[in-house]
Amino acid sequence: MKAELVPDNGDPPIVIDRDLTVVGRRGFCDVTIDHPSLSKRHCVLVKTDGLLVVRDLGSTNGTKVKGQKIRWAALLPDDRLTLGGYKMRVYLGPDSAPGPSEKAQRGPSSRASKPTGGSKGRDGGASGFAPPSPLGTPTIKPSASWPVDPDGEGGGTSGSWREQMGALVDRDDLIIELD
Repeated sequence: MKAELVPDNGDPPIVIDRDLTVVGRRGFCDVTIDHPSLSKRHCVLVKTDGLLVVRDLGSTNGTKVKGQKIRWAALLPDDRLTLGGYKMRVYLGPDSAPGPSEKAQRGPSSRASKPTGGSKGRDGGASGFAPPSPLGTPTIKPSASWPVDPDGEGGGTSGSWREQMGALVDRDDLIIELD
């Protein structure tokens, strides 16, 4: 699955190519966004088969999905993600399809990816985004990498679930494990 975050302000798309990606303002994060409203370690993105999950890491200015403040949420194609005051659109697509970052590298084509002049897209033309991503709502199928029983009480592979989701699952929201 290809995952990218497309900023509203025209910055280049952010490719999410790791299973676990820490996003923040400082250089020690996997993805660094130099914006004053972001925390040093703002959020973590977890990419699994067909799903991208975001978890706020106790940031000062919060994380929003579709305008709603969240502690964690599953991201779907074309969801609006706001980290502090930095707004982005979520692109999810098949690995074989070119994402926004690849389209930007190719330069202008015969088909415009941004609304021009008086044309207005789904958002009224304000953002100038490319058309919606080609994937519909992802379906989650139980497999060895995504067990039916995350607590391991009824079998399954709880170890791999805990490895992939360890940053999102915490006890009483007091400790967040990143390693």
